Amino acid sequence: MLFRILQKTVLRKKGFSAPFLLLLQLVPVPFDPSRSFMNAFLIVLVFLLATAASLADTIVLKNGRRIDAETVWEEGGRVFYEGIGGQVSLSKSLVERIEKGGAPPARWSSLSAAPPMVDEQVTRELSERIPLSRQDVEGIVRNDKVDEERLQAIARLAGRGDLERQNAVNAYLIAAAFEARQQRFTTASRWAEEALRLSSRDLNALLLVAQVDLARQQPGKALDHLLLAHSMAPDSPDVLTLLGYAYYFSEGPEKALRYWQQADVLRPDERLQQRIRQAQKEAEVESGFSQAESGHFVLSWEGSEVSPGFGREILATLERQFQELESALDYSPRESIVVILYASQQFMDVTRAPAWVGALNDGKLRIPVQGLSSMTPQLAEVLKHEMVHSFVHQITGGRCPTWLNEGLAQRESGEDLSRSGPALARLYAVSQQIPLASLEEGFMGLDSSRASLAYAESLAAVEVIRSQYGDYELPKLLKYLGEGKMMEEALRQVLRMSYADLEAELASFLASRYGR
Repeated sequence: MLFRILQKTVLRKKGFSAPFLLLLQLVPVPFDPSRSFMNAFLIVLVFLLATAASLADTIVLKNGRRIDAETVWEEGGRVFYEGIGGQVSLSKSLVERIEKGGAPPARWSSLSAAPPMVDEQVTRELSERIPLSRQDVEGIVRNDKVDEERLQAIARLAGRGDLERQNAVNAYLIAAAFEARQQRFTTASRWAEEALRLSSRDLNALLLVAQVDLARQQPGKALDHLLLAHSMAPDSPDVLTLLGYAYYFSEGPEKALRYWQQADVLRPDERLQQRIRQAQKEAEVESGFSQAESGHFVLSWEGSEVSPGFGREILATLERQFQELESALDYSPRESIVVILYASQQFMDVTRAPAWVGALNDGKLRIPVQGLSSMTPQLAEVLKHEMVHSFVHQITGGRCPTWLNEGLAQRESGEDLSRSGPALARLYAVSQQIPLASLEEGFMGLDSSRASLAYAESLAAVEVIRSQYGDYELPKLLKYLGEGKMMEEALRQVLRMSYADLEAELASFLASRYGR
């Protein structure tokens, strides 16, 4: 189960009536095991199968929505009911009436997997909230770049009064939104934080900062902003939906379900319902799991599969690998990494991954360990491979081409070219390789033999850079990508070469090492 964050903007070059707030949109896409965190989100579609035997109460909302529940009660200014994932509440002002003895509540069960369509409701109502003149918008984003001089000029006026301060907040948000659309999340975060510095309770700023935090795989930071937003707008579907994502990646599916279900009640959405049903399946599988923590990891496992001693051994291995990657990649993730160990069938049930997939990283490292009772070299390799993806995603903000991401993961986990090198050399000698530039977006469309070739080429390309230019250039490439550079641009700035140059060096390297 991998996850992609796409971006959407309502900026129009001409004829727009209001400026925009770009909002990151959580988009489920088909599964691709070659992509790292936020690259795909497998959704298990579930359908209504049965109903409870007893009659239920019905909450009738003012928007016409009807909610069936076994138990409904009022407390203070809110109405509470028992939903599928636990207790749910909503503002009493949204409720038209409560009907006693209505239809029985629905029960759900997993049936099949399919990729849902793009979800456009999650952030739709935010898209036109920021009032700013056309002149200011066009001045801030000019020629596909943020005009920092214009931005700072507006910001310098913020101390004159409320209107000037709000204009500066809006200007920073426009800059942040533009940078986020380019997946330059580090810069986007800086501008959004400047907006919050001027107005710490601006809801648009809180939501945009939180979405950038989620894109950077920092759910803990996102949660801080979203809890404040929730105190200001407890019935906002957008706040509730994003709170669900923050809790999903920081604490697990059970708490996420509460907020997603509230959001769906307030603004019914089929795609969010699909996420809810997938989270229900995951919560069911993981409900009896044990948990342990170390300095950088939260480890969960099913007790019958992993002994406490094995769990401690895994945590010790992860911590050692973490230190190795800190040094190799010149980076230290700020937040704990969640690792979940499954029996093989549990892994398949939760991820719906193909049988040949050995592990998955969707912001959580999901590892099948059935039959193992102690650390093995193979398990250590899998753990480190997936951890590399977490590091790389955070460094680059999800902008790393797949070939570089997979090449680094293979190399850092101990793989080499001893088996694939000779075959690669022959392919490169007759120009039958897959061009690296075509391997930026993933390996999903390749058959198994071409996918194997793509992985081998990825490892070879990283090995060429390391051997010809030095280990220290690889972290530089990642940092340039994190600043928003395209891969070809990063290659030129760091290694003074183009894709064509890299392909030529790769062919020469393989011929000298593995050619006949």
